Amino acid sequence: MLIKLTMANIKSHIRDYIVLLTGLVMSAAIFYMFANLATNQNLIKANVNFKYASIVFVFGLILLAIITFVYVMYANRFLLNMRQHDYGLFMMLGAKKSRVSRLLVLETLLVGAIATTIGIILGVVVTGGLSGWLFKSLGLTIKHFNPLYLKAIIVTLILFIGLFIIAALMNLRQMIKTPVLKLLKEADTVDRVNFKPARLVLQTVLGVILLAIGYWAMASIAILQVASIPIALVTITLGSYLVFHAVMLLVLTLLKRTNWAIKGLNGFTLSQIMFRVHDYTKILTVTSLLFAMALGAITVGTGFRRDIPLIAKNSSAYTMAINDADQSQKRQISQLADVKTVTYRQKNTKKATYYLQSEFTKHPFKTTVPGKDPHTAAKYKDTTTKQLTHNQEYEFGYMSGTPTPMSAKFVSASQFAKINAKPGKVTLVTVKDIPANYQKLVKLNDSQLKKHPIGVEGVLGFGAFTTYQLSIGIFGGLEFVGYFLGIAFLAMLASCLMFKILSGTTQDQIRYRMLAKIGARQNLLKRSISREILVLFALPAVLGVIDVLFGLQLFKPLMSDPYYQIGWIILIFVLIYLVYYVLTVWLYRLLVLPNKKA
Repeated sequence: MLIKLTMANIKSHIRDYIVLLTGLVMSAAIFYMFANLATNQNLIKANVNFKYASIVFVFGLILLAIITFVYVMYANRFLLNMRQHDYGLFMMLGAKKSRVSRLLVLETLLVGAIATTIGIILGVVVTGGLSGWLFKSLGLTIKHFNPLYLKAIIVTLILFIGLFIIAALMNLRQMIKTPVLKLLKEADTVDRVNFKPARLVLQTVLGVILLAIGYWAMASIAILQVASIPIALVTITLGSYLVFHAVMLLVLTLLKRTNWAIKGLNGFTLSQIMFRVHDYTKILTVTSLLFAMALGAITVGTGFRRDIPLIAKNSSAYTMAINDADQSQKRQISQLADVKTVTYRQKNTKKATYYLQSEFTKHPFKTTVPGKDPHTAAKYKDTTTKQLTHNQEYEFGYMSGTPTPMSAKFVSASQFAKINAKPGKVTLVTVKDIPANYQKLVKLNDSQLKKHPIGVEGVLGFGAFTTYQLSIGIFGGLEFVGYFLGIAFLAMLASCLMFKILSGTTQDQIRYRMLAKIGARQNLLKRSISREILVLFALPAVLGVIDVLFGLQLFKPLMSDPYYQIGWIILIFVLIYLVYYVLTVWLYRLLVLPNKKA
């Protein structure tokens, strides 16, 4: 009988369960996505492009575990608040408290198991699809990567099962110590905010100091090195919590004392936020951290995506060299976008590679002009063969097409004709945009190395494309991590804030319908909802942007300009964030407002 009543009550709360399960599934899926990369040591060891990102995985996984803990505890509280009236009713009808307690524990664990299982399955699918798309887009070749990774599944299961066991025990303790009548009436009570100005001012000051310490730690990465990351992680998290908690109460209390608060439904809107301020403080802290990490990760990924081609183009004026191009290679070259070519005749001997001086006079060899750092835009100049430096002459050796680089000699036409060697040609290929032509350049380079293999270990060939591939090997992992984490944290951000707000619609529905019955106009109710949710979205976004502006200092040792296009990235990110806001407002209105117009 008790099971039947439970199923009936679950059916009546199916909308709330869908909201709860959706949020938990997203949380488990995103944690698995990150754990898949963070726990795969074979992946990190076998790919040099991930070795530099391994420390990001470690601290990121810790931070994500903390966020997950907060989110699961919030979900547990939501589940308990949603069901405690039903449990109290069961006991009023004669059910033993011990049996109801077992039912509570079973339901908590069952919800957790279902959400975690679906989340892992979703995580496997999304990890495979997202990673495959990023690997292809970024031109990365990754070894030992597997979307279905057993160790990541185990880590995710251990964390979420452990959290739900803790949640079940907390629910059990709450159930045992709470009287039956209180269980029945708990959902109808609100949290009273105890306003103590001195304490709130102290919390504000302490929060600002902690934030300042965190920002200083990130800006002092050159001095603190790895230690700056855990320092910033702890201080910014605690500082954000204190600032949100104290500032929200101070500002809301001051606003309620103004004439503006008595106009329309402004007072009701302020009270709505204040009644749930403690819950919102936690979720706003989590959201601001997720906002900062998502925005920062995508900014860093964009910065590395810009830097890699610049580093490559600073190494050589030419993309690659093709020796004795056949018809297939000529066709591949013609298919490249924005391509320029120049061809020189050559003869290889055992001692040197000979070129015609007249051809280099007609088409001077271009060399790079050294800048302040390899991240600035490349500049080139025409250089005569007499002006070549030792390193530039050595570069000619890789144009020869021989297994071992040869020294270059420049001779007249008569001298060139007398050299007893097979004549050949080298075509220097230059493209404006290496990433846009990457796949075609890979095929062209592979055909060159197949016909003219290089006998020097670690050397890939002549030109900027060689440096581009080496740079991808070093920085490509960080670029991938930036985009991967940015997308993952953006999804987690929507999961946390959107589902937190929507989960409160059961009680809010009663309040808004009561306001409608006493004459509140529909447009005023809609405006109240829009303002309330706007506050909840705006506060973490503002602090998140500030966190990013300081947090990008961590990447100064690796990037010359970590703030590259930061304005455009923030604008695009805010627009996406606004889509979440509009969707949340629409869903919230749909759930809480009366069907008919007042």
